[in-house]
Amino acid sequence: MKNHFYIALTLMVFLPLSMFTQTKCDTLGAILEGIIKQDEASFYSDGQSYKYFLGQDETTEIVTTFYEGSTYRIATSAGLEDNYMVFDVLDEERNVLFSNASHANAPYWDFNVKNTIECTIEARLDPNKKLNGCAQLIIAFKKAD
Repeated sequence: MKNHFYIALTLMVFLPLSMFTQTKCDTLGAILEGIIKQDEASFYSDGQSYKYFLGQDETTEIVTTFYEGSTYRIATSAGLEDNYMVFDVLDEERNVLFSNASHANAPYWDFNVKNTIECTIEARLDPNKKLNGCAQLIIAFKKAD
């Protein structure tokens, strides 16, 4: 009987919290959609949406290929503030090609690719701004004119 009480209490506490967390996570897509369409640029999502719940000191890695002659936008969000996320783009030898930490944690980066390259994108929360929570990253490409 005592176990049933603890199970019910746990559900009453954590179930509403998980629903609230999911709602907050779902709003990130709209924020990223705004970033992708910022400046009326012709960027389109590649169809992948990378969502994560990150804790303190956790990093996620996304391996992707960027193709020669294309223009890309990497956009990240972890909430209403633009600068919660830190992301690095690494080449195959793990050399840093770009880090938004060098640009006040800018929420996106636009770049052109001269040669097809496989890269790893490492994303994490800035521990000085947010310790844990939902994070989302989208890779978009610019439609050729």
